[in-house]
Amino acid sequence: MAALNPSHSPSGGSSSSGRKALDPRLRRLVHDLDRQASTRLRADVRNSFVTTDEDLQASQVPDPQKLFKRVLVKLVRDQIPAPMAGLAWSKIVENIYSVNVPVNRLRDLAATEGVQFISAGHPTGQNLDSSRMETRTDVVHADPPAGPGIKGNEVLVGIVDFGCDFSLEDFRDSNQGTRIKFLWDQSLTPVGNERPPAGFSHGVEYGANDIDFTNGVTSSSGIPVRHRPGVSDHGTHVMGIAVGNGQSGDSVFPTNRYIGMAPEASIIFVQPAANDQQTSFTDSVHVAEAIAYIFRKAQEAGLPCVINMSLGQNGGSHDGESIVERAIDRLLEEPGRAFVVAAGNEHVWRPHASGTLAAGATRTLGWRVGGPIPLPSGPTAPGLDRTPNEMEIWYSSRDRFEVRVIDPAGNPTPFAVPDGPPVDHLLPGGTRVFIESERFTIMNGDARVYIEMSPGATGPGTIQSGLWKVEIRALEVRDGRFDAWIERDVRDPLNNFADQSIFEGADFDPTMTLGTPATTRRVIAVANYRHTAPVGISASSSRGLTRDGRPKPEVAAPGTDIHSSNSRGGQAVPAPAPPGTLYPIRVSMSGTSMAAPHVAGIAALLFAKEKRLTAAQVSKILVSAARPHPGAGGPGFDPAFGFGLIDADEALKLVP
Repeated sequence: MAALNPSHSPSGGSSSSGRKALDPRLRRLVHDLDRQASTRLRADVRNSFVTTDEDLQASQVPDPQKLFKRVLVKLVRDQIPAPMAGLAWSKIVENIYSVNVPVNRLRDLAATEGVQFISAGHPTGQNLDSSRMETRTDVVHADPPAGPGIKGNEVLVGIVDFGCDFSLEDFRDSNQGTRIKFLWDQSLTPVGNERPPAGFSHGVEYGANDIDFTNGVTSSSGIPVRHRPGVSDHGTHVMGIAVGNGQSGDSVFPTNRYIGMAPEASIIFVQPAANDQQTSFTDSVHVAEAIAYIFRKAQEAGLPCVINMSLGQNGGSHDGESIVERAIDRLLEEPGRAFVVAAGNEHVWRPHASGTLAAGATRTLGWRVGGPIPLPSGPTAPGLDRTPNEMEIWYSSRDRFEVRVIDPAGNPTPFAVPDGPPVDHLLPGGTRVFIESERFTIMNGDARVYIEMSPGATGPGTIQSGLWKVEIRALEVRDGRFDAWIERDVRDPLNNFADQSIFEGADFDPTMTLGTPATTRRVIAVANYRHTAPVGISASSSRGLTRDGRPKPEVAAPGTDIHSSNSRGGQAVPAPAPPGTLYPIRVSMSGTSMAAPHVAGIAALLFAKEKRLTAAQVSKILVSAARPHPGAGGPGFDPAFGFGLIDADEALKLVP
């Protein structure tokens, strides 16, 4: 079957300077709108945009003027371009903004003077009792003379996650008032007296008065909080580890035993918008807005602040140079701020491949679609891949590689060459393949190949299962090294996790499986280890280094089988459960998502002792205080454990 458009880009090709300012996902959207070759939208188009109800009908192609995409924009100067001033701009930091832009104006925005680069939202997904002793936080909490009695008072802890059960006593003070100072639910549309936060155009912000009013603690004129946590929500569990005070209890989990790391800290919780439920929990644009919002609130309150984010992605250059990572680094330049992020649970999902090519050589990577996936518990059964699959290949711009994709039946796409027109090819099995190759990307100057496989308009609605191949051919070589990452996808156990594609066999490189933004320079990336016998690193915990060779993760913390706060804990379980059945107060979860809030809470304890610490000081103190890890590498840095096991007591002693 012939290519849909193998040699010509209606949007002007790579020679257009405006088009170059768009990242590959946005170029793909512009390309699709120009082609007008399909009567249905791709999954990411249909689910990522704000549309009218009529636009969501599968039989219609929405009017591009009604479609909006939230993006991050890096400006040359900190001044919103006058031709685009009518759009909804929200400042993240200095000359980096988020903006809601009509899809049919993306090209105009990219070509506007003063706009340097525009990034789409990359998919971002979810990434106590004995662990408090394991981290020696109990010693820090102990009152004199046994310890310093530091519990995080006068420090803000920001949580960017999903599901906040603000009714639990774990998050109240001694007067039963909430310790949650603000809750921003980006997914809600304001009604009545509700408003988004100042400087942002979406979601609803609630204050402590609103939460206390909803909890029945006060009869003052608050706004009823419409944020509704689910059952066993990720965010509530993470918040309990970082800042829970242990006051929630039942007959199985008594009070004053399951205490978080900073039980007296104040809290800001942000639930990011999740417009694309098919492929991710949220995206990096909404995450960047959440981070900027929390630090802004902390600055207004005059308090030090540490943010925990147990979310991540696989896309990006893994060298700290994406717009989101640059924004985080700039925000962390101010003293009294720190950012802790989960290293990721990607190691078992085989997301990374690498190699070195000589001139004229070819390397073929196996890309397994539809399973089986060799998990530690055993290989999964095959299934249907219902969602788009993405891969990014990064290499030195001193080299020139051409890349093509071959389906399981042996049908190839044309080669995509550096700075050539994008390849847009419909294969006989019904899968559509889009490849774009850029030699000098704007953000770091390196070369990148972006590949997306998606169900074609005339195909079966799934991507052809089997072993796909990605063929990389070296045209010119001065360095030769390449790294490739497969983006994280839906991981539905009912579908045998078959929507997640993986690298096959020996093509999987078990190094550099860190997610992003764990590769950000000033953030503290945290690995997950089991702190009960047998002690060791979790099989899923992502490994370092970064693509540019920096040692990450920084430290490891307990993250396996952690009992923490449970959303709806103590509430009645609906029928068909027997009458009187209650949700347990605590639930066990595992992952780097559980390891990171241990470290975030301990960072809050450091700020409680010295509020002017910088992010760099907090990171180095935690690294210097870390206990030796049990890894095979011995003392020093280990790609799995980082520099060692977190130690709160020793870290407090090192605070200048």
